[in-house]
Parts: sequence; C-alpha cells; structure tokens
Amino acid sequence: MNAWTAVVVAKPWRFAKSRLQTPDRARLARAFTLDVLEVVTQSAAVGRVAVVSAERGLVGEARRHQVALVADRPGGTTGGLNSAVSLGWHWAQRVAPHDPVVIVPADLPCLTPEILDVTLATMGRHERAFVPDLARGGTTLVSAVRPVELRSAYGPSSASRHERLGLVRLDGVDHAVRRDVDTLDDLAEARLLGLGPRTSAASADTPVATRP
Repeated sequence: MNAWTAVVVAKPWRFAKSRLQTPDRARLARAFTLDVLEVVTQSAAVGRVAVVSAERGLVGEARRHQVALVADRPGGTTGGLNSAVSLGWHWAQRVAPHDPVVIVPADLPCLTPEILDVTLATMGRHERAFVPDLARGGTTLVSAVRPVELRSAYGPSSASRHERLGLVRLDGVDHAVRRDVDTLDDLAEARLLGLGPRTSAASADTPVATRP
C-alpha cells in the first residue's frame, strides 16, 4: 500500500475542549495537538501530513514539522469537525488522489507512532473504516483507501452514523487510538494508558479523579 495521507483536525485552542473543566483547558488542547502532530510526522506509514486549523500558534509548528497547514475559518468552521474534515479531504484529493487517507482528531494524547502504524495497517484492509471512541459512541480515526472514497459524520453518536455509511467498525485496535479526551475523567484514564510528553507536562498540575 502507498504511504498514508494524515489529516489532523484541530480547533483553535481557546475554543477547544469546552467540557474539560479546568483553567488549563487551552494549554491542554495545545499539548494534545502538538503530541498528535509529533506522532503522525514520526509514523513510518504516513507519507504526508496536513493540519486543518485556524489556530495561529500552529503556523510555526507546521513549518517546523514540514507539514501543510490548511487554513480553517477564524474561530473554527461553522459546520464543526466535519467542515474541517472537508477542507482536509479536498487537500488530500489534490495532492495524493491515489493514496490512502486518515483523519486524525487532535485529542488523542496517548497515541504513539508505533500504535498508529499498526492501526493504519488494520484500517488499510478495508475500503473505508473507522475507530470508535471508548466512552460516548463517538469516533476517533476515519479512513479510506483513496480520498474520493472518504465519508465522515463526526459528532454525537457518530459511530452509529459511520456504520450506516458503510464504514467498517474497528473495536479491536489499541485503546490509545480510542481514548480521546473531552473530560477530566477521560484525562485520568488517559494517564493510565500513558500520555505524550507535552500532555504529560501540561497536565502535571491538573487534578483529576478516576472513576470508581
């Protein structure tokens, strides 16, 4: 299989993670994004990366990692994550129309390059696939063997919608790919799985309580 195109979608940090009830919310959102960006650029399976965001702080990071920055609308797209995905989809079709593409939300701080590589190998066996999150019937990664085949329906209960769209559900992948972080309870569980270095540092003083 050809090298993957990874599209990382990230809200501006001041608007991201509204359910993360801590004054450190923006700092944590930044750390999540930078850890994810580091992972996808180190992945052996990924050949090119685009970040879709209106976050100005990502301009220098994109340059440092030598990845494309696709400008989202200021304040984020009115259609939420799916509008950002659409921008990345058009970019992927233009630069690599025959290569597999994966959408990677910027709130997966437990992800590692090795786990991503294994997950992409599994996703690449299917024309379209998705990874359900661990907690709320949502979705983390979405993939297609070619950009033109990509379908996405992020949002509440998106796992069910992705199944109805014909994407193959992949429950058996590593929990690090399924552990998105929206709440302090999520962050506590992510700590048990292992955090990326920036998230680990940014969350060191954030009190969390594990679920009983």
